[in-house]
Amino acid sequence: MVRRVLLLLLLCIGFQNVVMAQVPDTVHIIMPYGTDTTCPGIQLNFSATHSFTSDTVVAYHWYTDVSYTGVSIDSFHTTALADGDSVYCWMVFYLGGVLDSVRSSTIIIHRSGSIAPRVAISLIVGSNPDCAGHLLTFLALPVNGGDSTLYQWYIDSVALPGEDSITISRIFSAGDTVKCQMISNSVCSSPFDDTVMSPGVPIIHDSLTATIGITAAFNPICAGSHDTFFATTGSAGSGYTLSWYVDSTLIPTALGPIYPNSTLANGDIVYCILNAPDPCVINHTTVSNPITMTVISLAATSAYAVLTQGSNPGCLDSPVTFVGHFLNFSNTEPPVYTWYVNGLPVLTGDSVLTRYYFNDDILTYTVYDTSGGCFAHDTVNSPAIVMLRDSTPATPLLSLIGDLLVVNNGGHYKWYLDSTLIPGAINQTYHSGPFGGYYFVVKDSAGCPSLPSNVIYIALTGVKNISNGGGLTVYPNPTSGILNMEWGQVKARMSMNVYNATGQVVDHEVFVNHTGSQANLSKLPAGSYFIEVTDQDGNKGNFKIERKP
Repeated sequence: MVRRVLLLLLLCIGFQNVVMAQVPDTVHIIMPYGTDTTCPGIQLNFSATHSFTSDTVVAYHWYTDVSYTGVSIDSFHTTALADGDSVYCWMVFYLGGVLDSVRSSTIIIHRSGSIAPRVAISLIVGSNPDCAGHLLTFLALPVNGGDSTLYQWYIDSVALPGEDSITISRIFSAGDTVKCQMISNSVCSSPFDDTVMSPGVPIIHDSLTATIGITAAFNPICAGSHDTFFATTGSAGSGYTLSWYVDSTLIPTALGPIYPNSTLANGDIVYCILNAPDPCVINHTTVSNPITMTVISLAATSAYAVLTQGSNPGCLDSPVTFVGHFLNFSNTEPPVYTWYVNGLPVLTGDSVLTRYYFNDDILTYTVYDTSGGCFAHDTVNSPAIVMLRDSTPATPLLSLIGDLLVVNNGGHYKWYLDSTLIPGAINQTYHSGPFGGYYFVVKDSAGCPSLPSNVIYIALTGVKNISNGGGLTVYPNPTSGILNMEWGQVKARMSMNVYNATGQVVDHEVFVNHTGSQANLSKLPAGSYFIEVTDQDGNKGNFKIERKP
């Protein structure tokens, strides 16, 4: 579970500053010599080392088989491993300021109930062959020696009094043969002999020929990248020194076998000179192999998003499509695309994003190159795009006043009859015509459409419209209160309904035996109203009236 969380964290954050031709950070785990096969229950010790290219190591996560042990330092000690178990380590580190991780090699555990003791010796100080009079140090390397191992050092099969530790340091004579005897107290040494002798190492005295060779951690490298050079010397005697050079210029601060550098240019030549003053060294000055550096210039990378469908500014209910583009990334390995809205990832692995947005949403497009090329930045963000979205207008209400279809709010209108757009019908009112269902859609100033209004079905025709050629006149319009109505020379019975913009009746009057009359609208608020006048034969007249303040 810890591993899965760690990997997800690394994917969300992303990576930066990948260097071309550089191997990634690595971690290796090792066991002390001779402990690769042990008795059951014996404590095993593991240590981790890494490749030194990261900025800061955060933690080492040790696993046995697939289970996290809870140990997060660079060493691991346990007695609980059984034969066939595996051990590995995840190293977590910062590289270029970004969190990353890498897994180590795996060690398979071997346990046995019966292991033959043995011992070898290794020269750890000095060299052999060597000049006479130089101090040499040997180290015993036990296998299955137990927890209270006894040692005895020999020269030419003669035990050396007092030399009973794991190391021996002394000036040997030419022709001496050095051996070490080990007595094991291991619980699983039976049925083997618990007293064993190491192979002998003959001491040889001779003049020395010093050698030196250097290697680079990375070559080629990207401009400005960190590189490290390592010097390996042989038969240099005592008191030797190292001098590092770049293009024949001495680097006064580089004095040891490791030389770090972050300022190399293309074509620079790095080499090291070994100065060996020991009298038994034949060549007192030796020049290493030269390394000619290939330094690759950084490509300027960028990313941007292009709107290909929809609009910005636009409507909340309208999807928008962006296509991400990038410049100067590798063509050999496709980069990783990630889209973010308000800093949160919404899509990874696709350069096309289609979605709905809220007003003031901030869209960014990120490209991460995986090829390891030389880039000023291998992870780049597009310029932020602020999405401007207008809310969808409220669903309008359609009313029928006589044969007049009336919209309850202002805006830009589109009228429909049975789902077919009515050409030229763009006003707030519409006189119904053929049979069918009428409805409309209103758009606000940003062009965002509402949902369709309610549908009014017209099923009757043939009613005479007395407002069109029927002799009915209404004035003044607009009016501040008093509205005059005249319908001809013949006295008639007329009824009048006054509707507000939502189709509600706000006034009703009946006029009997009149050729005209007046309606007092003073009591109504300023706004738009609709007057419907009906005669005794059912003929109707409709007028839109503006009531002034």
